[in-house]
Parts: sequence; structure tokens; C-alpha cells
Amino acid sequence: MGDSERPEVARPEQNERLSSDTNENEAKSNEEPLLRKSSRRFVIFPIQYPDIWKMYKQAQASFWTAEEVDLSKDLPHWNKLKAEEKYFISHILAFFAASDGIVNENLGIFI
Repeated sequence: MGDSERPEVARPEQNERLSSDTNENEAKSNEEPLLRKSSRRFVIFPIQYPDIWKMYKQAQASFWTAEEVDLSKDLPHWNKLKAEEKYFISHILAFFAASDGIVNENLGIFI
């Protein structure tokens, strides 16, 4: 579609706000403990919100880190594979990674 074929897009006036009333947003910020202004905003310890810390640790535990798995012993085996075998394994792993993400998104609805 060329520029001349594109439909006109409604653009907000300069004085028009894109979000709801600022006072309403400020009120919500004051109600939400994590959004309140604080000199300790980026200080983790001591833990002030144990429930939030627990949820953070649960979310963190759902991901593996490279430090947890020793892949050094796999490299010699990987190097012995044929190009077709590497291609196949790479695509299978990509499929599982994508599928895992989709499953997590769908389960998130119920959690």
C-alpha cells in the first residue's frame, strides 16, 4: 500500500490527553504500595513486602540459568553430529521453547 493509498489516521489534538485524567492516575499510584514515591524505591533488603518477594522468587524459579546446567560435556558430542542432525535437534529445541511459552501463557490465565 503506497502513502497515497493509506487511510487517514486520527491524530489527537495537542491539548488532548491520551490517557485518563492525571489526578485519577496519581490517586491509583498512592493506593498501590509499589507505585508510591519512596527514597527506598530501589532498595531490596530488608524485604518490606514478603508476598511480592515470594511471587518474585516463584517467577524466578520457573526459569533455568546457564549456571545451573553444565553444558561443557555436551560440546564434544554436538561437534560429532552431522549437519542434518544439528539442524533437526535445533528445530526440535526451538519447537519446545516456543511451545513452552504458549503453554505458560495459557496457564497464566488460570493462575
